[in-house]
Amino acid sequence: MGRKVELLAPAGDMECLKAAIAAGADAVYLGGKRYGARAFAGNFEEKELLEAIDLSHFFGVKVYLTVNTLTKDRELEELESWMRPFYRSGLDGVIVQDLGVLERCRNAFPDLPLHASTQMTVTESSAALFLKRLGVSRIVPARELSLAELITLKKESGMELETFIHGALCYCYSGQCLFSSMLGGRSGNRGRCAQPCRQPYSIEEKGRRLTPEEYPLSLKDLCTLPFLPELIRGGIDSFKIEGRMKGPVYVAAVTAIYRKYLDLFETSPDNWSVQQKDLEVLNRLYVRGGSDGGYYHKHNARQMLTLTNPGYTGCDPAFLETVKTRFLSTEPSRPVSMTLTLTPGAPAVLCAVCDGTAVTTKGMEVMEAVKKPLTQEDVRRQLVRTGGSHFHAAHLQICLTDPCFLPVSALNDLRRKGLEALYEKMVQPGRRTRQAPLCAPARSEQAHKTIPASDALPFFVSVLTAEQAKAAVSHPAVQRLYLPSDVAQSQAKDGTLWEAIRSRKEKNRDFSLFLSLPVLLRLPSRNELQELAQWLTGTKEGAMTDGFLLSGLSGLCWAGRQNKKLSLNHSLYVFNRETLALYMRHFPIDSFTAPLELNRFEQRALDACFQERMVYGRIPMMISANCVKKTAGLCGQDGDKTAQIKMWFFLRDRYQAKFPVFVDCAHCMNTIYNSVPLSLHQHLSQIAQDGAGAFRLDFTEESPAQTAEILRLFAEKKQTVPYAYTVGHYKKGVS
Repeated sequence: MGRKVELLAPAGDMECLKAAIAAGADAVYLGGKRYGARAFAGNFEEKELLEAIDLSHFFGVKVYLTVNTLTKDRELEELESWMRPFYRSGLDGVIVQDLGVLERCRNAFPDLPLHASTQMTVTESSAALFLKRLGVSRIVPARELSLAELITLKKESGMELETFIHGALCYCYSGQCLFSSMLGGRSGNRGRCAQPCRQPYSIEEKGRRLTPEEYPLSLKDLCTLPFLPELIRGGIDSFKIEGRMKGPVYVAAVTAIYRKYLDLFETSPDNWSVQQKDLEVLNRLYVRGGSDGGYYHKHNARQMLTLTNPGYTGCDPAFLETVKTRFLSTEPSRPVSMTLTLTPGAPAVLCAVCDGTAVTTKGMEVMEAVKKPLTQEDVRRQLVRTGGSHFHAAHLQICLTDPCFLPVSALNDLRRKGLEALYEKMVQPGRRTRQAPLCAPARSEQAHKTIPASDALPFFVSVLTAEQAKAAVSHPAVQRLYLPSDVAQSQAKDGTLWEAIRSRKEKNRDFSLFLSLPVLLRLPSRNELQELAQWLTGTKEGAMTDGFLLSGLSGLCWAGRQNKKLSLNHSLYVFNRETLALYMRHFPIDSFTAPLELNRFEQRALDACFQERMVYGRIPMMISANCVKKTAGLCGQDGDKTAQIKMWFFLRDRYQAKFPVFVDCAHCMNTIYNSVPLSLHQHLSQIAQDGAGAFRLDFTEESPAQTAEILRLFAEKKQTVPYAYTVGHYKKGVS
């Protein structure tokens, strides 16, 4: 006998919900009109969502609510009152991205299961265990993890794992994408992604076009049916189908096919095989250029991409009709037994029973028949008309004593009221009667640090290369250097950078060196972290490290054990004060960089800790496991992949904008940057007046000379600069 695994289906609206139930889903995930990462799905109004919870519970299906967007302070204040009706109705779990939302839900609804969204970018067990301490019971890991990594994550964390088995894939690690936000103001972190990854780009290197204009960021849809038993044996608890933007035909067909093969494995694992007709349905039903097995068995690959056809393939109407007939022929319903007793002079009595639950309902007084008495067939004809009640008549018993009469409308009304009462009684046990307490928001006890009275704030500078670091260290306004940890270790043999850092620290006691860790740390990163820990304590260069710049939850968890100061990068999103307070309760946070999607006033409101404001730098738009270098056919041409190979490629879009791509072979990861840098050189005084503690400047592809020149321009507060730039979301923010 195989292991029972939850089949989790999407429900973008009520029709999709019914389709998922009818097709055999164990659980559904859906969103309301607020706080969900699919703002353009149908979603549910409050009344409709309450109906959806009842209906799902009536059929024994769980409901998980998506509250998986980054949430601003004013929105967070309204979260509890918005969620309370769904909580009372018996909501089975909530899927969250924002740690402030998580904290508020944990305090307000302590018995409501919390699921960490894939938007949290959980890639290994230390992050999962931290979330477990915060009350999370289930992790939806990054979709880029291999099956081997998932098995280790499950073993080490002991938490439930929910992974995607079918549907669309993002090119970027979920939660690390600002592409749509920065290009068009539609934030993926706020559920409004415009999918720029589905647009055409050419790949270039050193001014040379390597590929024609195609779709190098558009991944094929995921289909895991051929290797489903491996995932079951791997210990995954919930299999998730992507598709809250898709219709009921898709939801019903995909859910029914996976239900079929999950059941087959559960009953006959040794006789498990896939029928070609079912694969054909999956491969023809709204897919992008074919299907692929995703990241379960490979880190990346050119064949994962749909280079020539990024849109969904149109479905033949005849094929759709066949699928509709096969999987959507009936609405879900449960069998009911009804006993109707009609006695002249007494009220009509209907007893309805379903799965051991019974209700008795009385109706209009029965009359003696004057002309044409009711027959068994007359009554039966009305009782079987159960459409819309979620029941179907499985057994009828009709007791007629003496010739009697009752209007058809009265019979229908009695049937309707009886089944409504039975439905209400059956869904009632799933609701919560205990009132969860209203909780005041948590607040940080750390006072706001003293800010200089003038606008001559220190420069905190992040670099990617040793040459940029040398240029930064030599500038007197730079008080903190963020240096990549692998660059720091590799430069120990050279010595010139470390001599410059040592000299600067001796001359300026306020100068500090922080090492920046990679945004994503996965299972193979453990050896690197172990070597880094030894280097920090075992070398004179390592001893000069004052702290860490952390861009991901895994890095934060590791660095929190190193007895150093910690700075949160903008990708460790602090969208609200609740999130910041949570971080500060658990880690020695020295500073944080305000999120790049908040406007000036929203950034200013986050005043509980020393805040850096990014005033210059190319914004990282995407971080991906897939690789444009590999897509261009150049992977492996630079020697051993484990070497410190780092290079720049470019993506050119249809408007001729060029997006630099930092190819990091050491970590097998790409970072796509904006085509122009953020530059707030005209707003430095305003930013200082708003209470910022430091100006943050990030250098990526700049030469040492360019680095020095830009530092000079900002130090002298020049109002004009010799480069194209954007002010990002500084003025408007994201909605």
